Amino acid sequence: MLQLLLTGIKNSANINIENKLSSTLLKLILLSVLVIWTLGFLQPNLFLQNDSLTNYFFTKVYSKVCHQESSKCILIGIEHMLVCARCAGIYFGALIAALFTFFYCIPELRIKVFVIASLPLLLDVCLTFLGVYTYSQTVAFITGLAFGGIVYVFFLSELENFFSNKSIK
Repeated sequence: MLQLLLTGIKNSANINIENKLSSTLLKLILLSVLVIWTLGFLQPNLFLQNDSLTNYFFTKVYSKVCHQESSKCILIGIEHMLVCARCAGIYFGALIAALFTFFYCIPELRIKVFVIASLPLLLDVCLTFLGVYTYSQTVAFITGLAFGGIVYVFFLSELENFFSNKSIK
């Protein structure tokens, strides 16, 4: 009986170590992807050479995820980011959350928290669209920042649950 109990504890410890390693690897992969993605939309601002082929490539890539309307894109120096202020906020929010969750454990989020955290961004989009107030890059960036952070934490939590459930079976 004692042998069976000790074997169960050892197996449980192995699964826990495997889950922590896979969680760390998952966080590292997601963080790396977000760093690369962020560097991509900052490309016109980071690299001084004017390579039209590279600019064309990155503009096309980011045009799939953002309207890239220049009046809504943040101007850094003489170049605009390749995404609008809201999208930049979403990606920076996800990047900040990825850095934070890499070093700190975040509790699992419920869908209710995700929905409530999405409301400021949704409200900003609707009120701007309805003409209640004019578009503000600052408001768009801040609401995007909050949304991106919560989306990342929620997405990470779901991925970790998915992989931890797979390893138990």
